[in-house]
Amino acid sequence: MKNLLIVGGTGRNVGKTEFVCRLIAKLSLQTDIYALKVSAIHPDEEIYHGDHGGDCSSLGQLAEESRQVGNKDTIRMLRAGAKRVFYLRSDGSGIEKGFQEFLNTIPEEAAIICESNSLGDVVDPALLIVVKAAAGQVKPRAIAQLERADLVIISDGQSGFPQLEKIDYDTVAGWYLK
Repeated sequence: MKNLLIVGGTGRNVGKTEFVCRLIAKLSLQTDIYALKVSAIHPDEEIYHGDHGGDCSSLGQLAEESRQVGNKDTIRMLRAGAKRVFYLRSDGSGIEKGFQEFLNTIPEEAAIICESNSLGDVVDPALLIVVKAAAGQVKPRAIAQLERADLVIISDGQSGFPQLEKIDYDTVAGWYLK
């Protein structure tokens, strides 16, 4: 999908959402950005998912974010300038169906930024970007993402993601690296 950019990460708290928010802030000045956060819940990965109480209480639900106050990732994406933001929580088998539901709620050619390690298993994005901590453990499911990534961002918590300048969006061509 030429209009889909996926940002995954090698674990929790590596800077995925900060990177996504900075990308939204940069590119929402030139085009409407629709954001999606996907949490695929696997039995062996509970430690990698934060508390999303009140967002989607059961698996397989898509929820639109409307709050402006708070620190949830979806709220941060909205404040960064996304036109609309959604959260999908599902087991691995429901990701594709939930993504189709998301697509049905936005304009057909909308620019999409998705924070997810799982969506790339069922959809082929224009760009797959993986955020990796400068030091730390790589969760097992992220290894395949690292191998397929178009761009790996090393997050050191200080550099401010200079690689943002390499990413651009064109309404005809879609997402691309400069």
